[in-house]
Amino acid sequence: MAASTRETAIDALIGVIGGAYAWKLGPTRRLKLWSDVPAASRPACFLFEGGQEAYSWTERAVPKRIIEVKLFIYLNAKDTAIVGAALLNDVMDALDSAFALSGADTVTGRNTLGGAAYHCRVDGKILKDPGDLDGDAVLIAPVKITLP
Repeated sequence: MAASTRETAIDALIGVIGGAYAWKLGPTRRLKLWSDVPAASRPACFLFEGGQEAYSWTERAVPKRIIEVKLFIYLNAKDTAIVGAALLNDVMDALDSAFALSGADTVTGRNTLGGAAYHCRVDGKILKDPGDLDGDAVLIAPVKITLP
């Protein structure tokens, strides 16, 4: 696999995330505080790329570049008839489906974002705040993209 660019992989990730859920805002790469996203603009999805990036080297001196992206997802749980935790679970189920392997990826066992990455997956601990106290539900999910 030829080396992929970071921008190509991020664009492919946005395509996957964009089709995963009925977002009112996003996915977008400009993170906002949830207080700056009105309830009418939720569910909203933001990609935050300000985390770590790592290189892993093979014996053939071919690096694998690992980009860590965090998905910040804001939901409106102000209606007391809505359970914020259920909203968060629905979003996580949608993300799980979006990242599920299909086509040629089922053979390799890796989500290649349509060939834009070596592998992409939700990887790590998910932060979930159902918004029980203030009606502002938030989910933060770490995504790792490995580029050849």
